[in-house]
Amino acid sequence: MTNAAGRWIFCLTAMAASAVAGVGHAQTSGATVVLTQPSQDAWGRVRQALTPEQQALEVRRFLSALAAANGRPITPALDARHIASGRAVSLDDPALLQRPQAHEVTLTVDGRFLVFRPLSRASLDPFLGR
Repeated sequence: MTNAAGRWIFCLTAMAASAVAGVGHAQTSGATVVLTQPSQDAWGRVRQALTPEQQALEVRRFLSALAAANGRPITPALDARHIASGRAVSLDDPALLQRPQAHEVTLTVDGRFLVFRPLSRASLDPFLGR
């Protein structure tokens, strides 16, 4: 076996071990993002919110908890889909901003997919830098 092949096998083995051990983290802007228990609890409150105002407040609190855990503001990767059709929607699509409740948004944080249904545009604005 060549030296390059040996290094390749070593890298694959190391990545597999990290994935099995749960050590791998999603990358955002080239840095590791951590989802701590307080951040997870804050996300649970986002999902449990019953009113648009409450959900928007809990989204801001989630982003604040995520920033505190990572020592800097974090903008998670977002994916939006129209619920009825399943079609992917651009984050600047007017339909998403006009009828956010008809969409489902998935955030990718720390290798996990966090899904919610925005109740208002105010719930999306913190993710979009507004």
